[in-house]
Amino acid sequence: MLGRIFLAIIVVAAMIWAGDWLVLRVKMSRDAAYGEVEVRHRYAVKLKNRRIEQRSEKAHMQECVRSLFPHYGDQPCWYVARHAFDEEEIDSGAWHFYNQ
Repeated sequence: MLGRIFLAIIVVAAMIWAGDWLVLRVKMSRDAAYGEVEVRHRYAVKLKNRRIEQRSEKAHMQECVRSLFPHYGDQPCWYVARHAFDEEEIDSGAWHFYNQ
């Protein structure tokens, strides 16, 4: 019984992905499959003197596909738009004093 439920879930997921791919192929024939989203990244670098330095990248346009799932190596536009203003924390490591 559990195996059949698992198999049904796999089949439904595959059908949804295939349907999404077919819709994307139709959009590709009409030149409406790809979009662009402006993306900005900011880095918060934790320095060894316990300060935080903010570094920002220039905004750039990132190509995306107008679909539910990633296809052809591109992320969906809804996902890219949701992560357009990401901040990443980078830790430079703890300050160590060495006895020499």
